[in-house]
Amino acid sequence: MTENNNSKQVILDEMEVRSPESMHPILEAAFKYQKQIIIVVALIICSAAAYAGFNAYNTKALVKAQANLGAILTETTGQTRLDKLEDLLAIVPSSVKPAVQLELAQESMGLGKYDKAMEYWSLLENDTDNDMQIIARLGKTKSMLLGGKAADAAKELKEIAGIVPEAFAVPVYRQLALAAEAAGDKAEALRAYRELNEKPVNDKPFIEYKISQLEAK
Repeated sequence: MTENNNSKQVILDEMEVRSPESMHPILEAAFKYQKQIIIVVALIICSAAAYAGFNAYNTKALVKAQANLGAILTETTGQTRLDKLEDLLAIVPSSVKPAVQLELAQESMGLGKYDKAMEYWSLLENDTDNDMQIIARLGKTKSMLLGGKAADAAKELKEIAGIVPEAFAVPVYRQLALAAEAAGDKAEALRAYRELNEKPVNDKPFIEYKISQLEAK
């Protein structure tokens, strides 16, 4: 269980590396203090097979797909990587698709192709369940937010906030606070920051500052 929880913490650094440097000032301030999204990325090569069950698929096809994915991730970057991943997605076994979709979503975000990223997050959401499905929805809402669709992101995040387990409450309310504030919904942003203030977060002073700032408006 601890190993699984740790794996959920690993990916945000990579997601933020792939995000463009120039962001909305609200996002920049928040990213400075806390990571907003938790993504599982034990999705490199051999873990892709385990995603849907190794024994359900042809071993040779799985090994070839994993090798191709590994080669793309280690040998390419940017648009070239995106193009090769898109080609790979069309031919890999179903068990490998979530790994490729995740890489496509993140690479699209890094290239500023937020609409495309939303498509791949949606595919990942449809092809997975449980925690990974929630993670995919969080990735999609971050893409919405970065793509200038703050109101849409806030709407979906309010829905997510009502159903997620407590383990996801902090990243969900962080994103909701950002999206609502970016959309100009002060009341919803304030509510989200107040929810965060009740959680065991490491940046209480920042959260309290945002609450006082919004209350003063």
